[in-house]
Amino acid sequence: MTTRTFFVCPAPPCPNGKLHLGHIGGVYLLTDLFVRFQRMRGHRAYHVTGADEHGTYTVVKARKLGRPIDEVAQLHIDEIMDCLRAMHIEPDVFVRTTDATHKQNSLKIFRELEAAGYIDVRDGHQLYCENCDQFVADSLAVGRCPACDASTDSNLCENCGLAQQHSKLRAPVHTSCGKPLSLRPIEQAVFDIPRMAAMLDDAIKGSEWDRTIQRKARAWLRNELRPLPMSRIFDRGVTLEAPAKIAGQTLMTWFEGLWCFETGIRLQCARDGVNYDTVMRDPDTRLLFFMGQDNRFYYTIGVTGSLLARGYPLPANHSIQDFYKLEGEKFSTSRDHALWADEVSRQVDPSVLRYALARIAKPFGTNNNDFQIGELIRSASHILAWESALRRDSLHSAHVDGSGLTPAHDDIVQRYITAMDQVRFWNALDLIDEYFVATGFGTSPETWRPVHVSVFLSMLHPVMPVLAERYGNVFFGENWTPALGANATLLATPPRATAEFPPFGMPIADSFIRQYQSRFQRAVDAA
Repeated sequence: MTTRTFFVCPAPPCPNGKLHLGHIGGVYLLTDLFVRFQRMRGHRAYHVTGADEHGTYTVVKARKLGRPIDEVAQLHIDEIMDCLRAMHIEPDVFVRTTDATHKQNSLKIFRELEAAGYIDVRDGHQLYCENCDQFVADSLAVGRCPACDASTDSNLCENCGLAQQHSKLRAPVHTSCGKPLSLRPIEQAVFDIPRMAAMLDDAIKGSEWDRTIQRKARAWLRNELRPLPMSRIFDRGVTLEAPAKIAGQTLMTWFEGLWCFETGIRLQCARDGVNYDTVMRDPDTRLLFFMGQDNRFYYTIGVTGSLLARGYPLPANHSIQDFYKLEGEKFSTSRDHALWADEVSRQVDPSVLRYALARIAKPFGTNNNDFQIGELIRSASHILAWESALRRDSLHSAHVDGSGLTPAHDDIVQRYITAMDQVRFWNALDLIDEYFVATGFGTSPETWRPVHVSVFLSMLHPVMPVLAERYGNVFFGENWTPALGANATLLATPPRATAEFPPFGMPIADSFIRQYQSRFQRAVDAA
């Protein structure tokens, strides 16, 4: 098998608060699953992300708290990292967009695009507050989307995914003072997507991306094609020194913030002592992005375009999830309709949470990603059933069957591998169930089949690494490592031991259920 290099890059969170279970489940957990899976297969896989510190959400939060912006950003970055660790997620590289290294890299990308002829300075418009005597950007301006009439900020409509144009936003208002906004003419840098539209369309058409994602990206190229603004008049961000006409403007965060993936990959390449260009152009390198639906447009068009324009390959895939819901309603921090990852993980075992959240993932566009207390309870029960079967077999079987996988079992494993490679996590989780049933765990207490058990734990490992490793160490010794297929047959006579720790899938505490129902009673009752 050829050893590949995977750079797996989830969208960088904005440091304006902690991560709730919707953030974790739809983006960062799925990234972690994919990275762990590829490492188990023997590939090099890196989890690369960061914090988008130049977004206006952090500015708004700092004003609300009456504290310096950088201080507030640091506070929430610490909280974000605590939430990730609480869910057993550890990025290999975490880039802060305020770091000098990232700013230099962003300017380098901008210059390369300019040199390739894809950046131009053109006349444009930016929203302006006459009351506050200042230009306004991003979430500091809100209005109605011209396409779907939903409430949106001046950057991107979360409802329909349309990249907003300041000149077309309906009834724009300044969030700081509540006053209507006007338009003022400016000169700004634009990314000349029309110039590369044919190349971009052909590349997306021939990609392995999900067909729904392909269709949406190509529809924009056919029906809404236009240059994308790349700079604005705003005092926070990566400042441009050239071209002279726009010197002093800052790069749009939908470009500069998302480019933290490239800064992170360059940092990882430097750690490994390899050349960035050589690695990124290697046919055995794969770049994947993980995101919620609100990031789809700028990753599939803007980021992808900025790679192709500079001669880099198309991203191998995009994992995009619809917004996760909580009892039928979208997670919302403003309405306190959210569960914070670090807090919940102190009451529900993180392995159970990881499995329950992973089960919510669905193909993009189905809009059926709903966290429900009933499903969490069933997830814990499901895990407990697995654990109970494994414990019964290990304790009571007198005969050791050292044979390898049957063709039927191997077929399930190969389909699992394909599903994980194609980021179809919902199919992979169903195949874990299928494998469990096919092996008959818990139904043949007289026989212990180490290869079957090791492969089952290995299939679980990306989803529940702590659980899998705990049982692997008990059943096979401290040197057990997850492996699929042929490598698992090395475990002919494992040093079995008794699992003398509480099961991970213990019933969800009544106190947690009561608190949950008290907070979300209306939604629970409606369901």
